[in-house]
Amino acid sequence: MHKKILAVCISLTIVMNQVFVATVANAAPSEAIESSNTQIKELDKQIVDLNAQMSTLNTEINKLNDTLNQNSTEIKNTELKIKDTEVKISETKNNISEKENILGDRLRGMYKSDTSSNPLLLVLSSENFSDLLNKSEAMVRIIAFDKKFISELDAEKENLNNQITDLNKKETELNELKSSTEQSLKEVKDKQSEKQGVLDKFNEEKKHYLSIIEENENSLISHSVSVINSSNSIDELNNAVTTLKQLLPSLSASSVKNKAQEAINTGTSKISKLQTPNSSGSSNGGNSGGITPAKKTYTMDATAYCDGLITSSGIPPRRDPSGLSTVAVDTSVIPLGSKLYIPGYGLAIAADIGGAIKGMRIDLYMNSESECNSFGRQSVTVQVLAYDGEW
Repeated sequence: MHKKILAVCISLTIVMNQVFVATVANAAPSEAIESSNTQIKELDKQIVDLNAQMSTLNTEINKLNDTLNQNSTEIKNTELKIKDTEVKISETKNNISEKENILGDRLRGMYKSDTSSNPLLLVLSSENFSDLLNKSEAMVRIIAFDKKFISELDAEKENLNNQITDLNKKETELNELKSSTEQSLKEVKDKQSEKQGVLDKFNEEKKHYLSIIEENENSLISHSVSVINSSNSIDELNNAVTTLKQLLPSLSASSVKNKAQEAINTGTSKISKLQTPNSSGSSNGGNSGGITPAKKTYTMDATAYCDGLITSSGIPPRRDPSGLSTVAVDTSVIPLGSKLYIPGYGLAIAADIGGAIKGMRIDLYMNSESECNSFGRQSVTVQVLAYDGEW
């Protein structure tokens, strides 16, 4: 019954995850990152729980294997004792048989001589009275000794038979225990195999969501990489290189990091070559390194937060006064992935959301709680420099 319930729960979990995968695949890049990150967190919890269960099952399997090994050793020792006892019984039976034969021969000899049944014959055959006493005592002692010896052998035989009975009983009990333990071990291994199958599926799904995040991180840097590969404007190249440098610490996929770093190196090399003939003059496009004109400008109510582990976009939050920081926005006002400039705070990327961040509200990421308390609540100007995928 428990196996059926577990199977149903696992099936429902897998089906729901597959539905979620289909939904994420059709979502917009910013939504895909957020959804994938949420699902990865849930999968991580399930994977941790399954690993804990697998560890418990492994411990149980080790204990059962130890019990089986101990049972097998006891069964072997018991079988050896049974064989040894059977040999002793056989030897005792032979001793009894030999003694009975000797005693029988002696009794038959005494019967033939008729000395045991005819006291007169015993008297007449004796040389003197002392000889008569000696013969009588010897006969009594021989008969008593033979009876005692036969009695001792019978007692030993009975004792050995009792040992055989006890050992056979013990062997039966050990075999029953071994059979029961093997059945328990099979059931535990079946559970382990079932959970391993689910764990493998969860890990495959996690890989899929990580690939979605990688795809969207590629989208995040694609415009800047494209600019570096195609533009000859120093302004555009500077902006693209600066953006990639600011995004680089937030990227999680190693392939995307390598791609961004290669583009930075290429862009830096192109800027150096373009500046060489115009080192004393203005470059293509004018104000190198300046802030791009705003597409939109908002006046917003700003608060601050810290201690975030990962943003809704799937990248860790960061605060870099001289680079690109993380802010949380209402996506109906400012889409995720937008690049912003906030006087007094610096360049930022809209990479997170918050339950209380609605309308003209923005939450600025800080490195410590003291910075958050110091910032408090302020009115700020927010300039949208570029939307997701533009640079």
